[in-house]
Amino acid sequence: MPEDIDAAVKASASNFGSKDKPRRLIDTKTVKLVDFHDATDIDAIPPYAILSHRWIEGEEVGIQELVQIQELSNGDDEETAKLKKRSGYRKILQACLKARNDKIDYVWVDTCCINKSDHGEVARNIKSMYAYYENAQVCYVYLSDVYRPKHLIQTLGTELAEIGRYCRWRRHFWGVKGRFEDSEWFQRGWTLQELLAPTNVVFFDRDWNRIGNKTQPELSPIISSITGIPRSVLDGNVPVREVDAWSRMSWAIGRKTTRPQDQAYCLFGILSVTMDLDYEEDVKTAFSRLQKSMVKAHPDKYEGSSLADRGDELYVMLFYHNILSRLGWPTREELKMPENDLARFSPLSPSFQRCDQ
Repeated sequence: MPEDIDAAVKASASNFGSKDKPRRLIDTKTVKLVDFHDATDIDAIPPYAILSHRWIEGEEVGIQELVQIQELSNGDDEETAKLKKRSGYRKILQACLKARNDKIDYVWVDTCCINKSDHGEVARNIKSMYAYYENAQVCYVYLSDVYRPKHLIQTLGTELAEIGRYCRWRRHFWGVKGRFEDSEWFQRGWTLQELLAPTNVVFFDRDWNRIGNKTQPELSPIISSITGIPRSVLDGNVPVREVDAWSRMSWAIGRKTTRPQDQAYCLFGILSVTMDLDYEEDVKTAFSRLQKSMVKAHPDKYEGSSLADRGDELYVMLFYHNILSRLGWPTREELKMPENDLARFSPLSPSFQRCDQ
């Protein structure tokens, strides 16, 4: 891996908050792929919805398989029939249906809108992923492990209208299994940016019943307690980019990714930086490179700070920073700590015990 990453950082640091959009979308009426790679103006790419979900092994439909379904849609091909029975294909159909109901003509789904056999395309999409979600009209979050009893669905609106009864609703509505707050979606690495980047995030249960929007007063406190992300950020009152870097990075700690290095890579857009992907490095090395990328991309803010000087301890510091925020300990902003004093949040710091004074 080249040590000099200046070019890569400068070339794509602007992806955070950029106008970048996907160059391949699904037509929600025909469920066919439409290519926009020849579009010279990013504004020529039409408005689109975007799907956030967990990948299920053996159930997803890739780009070649979706093309196969399109080409043989009227045939009796046995293999195509099996593809259509996959839960991944049903997700695509449901996402298209929700988008059509919202009067949106296109939708982007990561499983079938990226050519996984083209490593260059995969890398480009990963580096632009935050912008894809940020620029979507709406993000549909499909929670396949959240179950809502049918007899309660009809009364949901009434229950939510009476916010004073919220705690009782939450206890009885979700039951023992299939609770919103227990969804595996909240534990995955890549779903963090999918929660933060879009303004409009709508959750659905496994039967595609609408649960609600991330900004709703009934859901926002639950999401905040699960993720450690302040409600002010979820509500959009505080832009993600205005939250200190340590807090942003700490939100990813404890989340699971199929490949360990993605614990660092999934933070590209959230931190407004990027770097080359190297799936042969370990997690600590990935976080160390991420720290160096941040300093290179924002030297006026981070050079000379603890972020620049303590790369070897970065992962441990973030882990404890995350724990303290979830326990309700004061944040750096509340303590009015300067950016270069963030090391006090580390248990390796002599002043750690005094960080709430």
